Amino acid sequence: MIKLHKLNLTPVLGVGFALLAALSNGTVGVLSRSAFDEGVDHTTVAFWRCGIALSLVTIIVLLRPGGIARLSEAFQDGWKIAICSALGIFTLYHFETRAFSYAAIPLVAILVFGGGLGAILLDIFVLKERVTSRKTFAMFMVFFGGYFLIAHDGMAVANGLGVGFALIAGFGYASFIFAWKFFKLHSTLESFWLFLAFGFVMLAVPYIWAGAPIPTSGALPSLISLGIIPSLCGFYSTILSLKYIEAYKTQVIESCEPLFSALFAIIFFGEWLSETGILAAITIIAGAFITSLPERRINIDAGATG
Repeated sequence: MIKLHKLNLTPVLGVGFALLAALSNGTVGVLSRSAFDEGVDHTTVAFWRCGIALSLVTIIVLLRPGGIARLSEAFQDGWKIAICSALGIFTLYHFETRAFSYAAIPLVAILVFGGGLGAILLDIFVLKERVTSRKTFAMFMVFFGGYFLIAHDGMAVANGLGVGFALIAGFGYASFIFAWKFFKLHSTLESFWLFLAFGFVMLAVPYIWAGAPIPTSGALPSLISLGIIPSLCGFYSTILSLKYIEAYKTQVIESCEPLFSALFAIIFFGEWLSETGILAAITIIAGAFITSLPERRINIDAGATG
């Protein structure tokens, strides 16, 4: 007898958090560009958006009963969280923000995830995450979409620095997702606080090296929005997603971020990809959608007579 088990709703939560992360992270480009227009540089944007997010999470942790005790427990995994922070905060923030100075917003968004596609192999071969034939097909869609985008729009819309910075940022972000799952870190607010705190200290180095410029009052709304939407909501949604689904699924699903980035870029800056770039983006988004679809498990009861 063949029995169809009911769908497990737990993966749905993981998919939902990954999509929320993609939506939140899709605002990075337009908000960063708005801050640039107010005269701040990329080191200031990266440092302040992390600092604002850290300040908000600090308030939440201090107000929660037992928050200090749980924060002390999080330090037991301090070195592991520091590695994740170096990849997910410093590498992403520093290089992605620089890339926005050289390339169009939707292109950077797609290249960031294109740079992280190789890290998916770590999820499969190191974490031993099971990938079905349907999900393999979806991953190939993402790979080829990223390839055609880089081969065409990557050189037509941006210079080599913009492409390079975006790919480095993407590799760092995807490696952070792998490392968080590999180290089996807890997706708690206290761990998230430590994650931001390490990143804040790391980002302080290039910020101070650049002279620690104080942002203008006109840039503060963009910086505050960066701290709340992608830095707090986006990152915390990512680590919550890793609590419920495999790391490779989180990475592939979040690759639909360029859709949101492109929409925001069109609305606020009138930046469009070429026709080839649009087709490549659609391919990537379709692959992410297929990856997010839940699968029914089919068990065969050999002892049943039917």
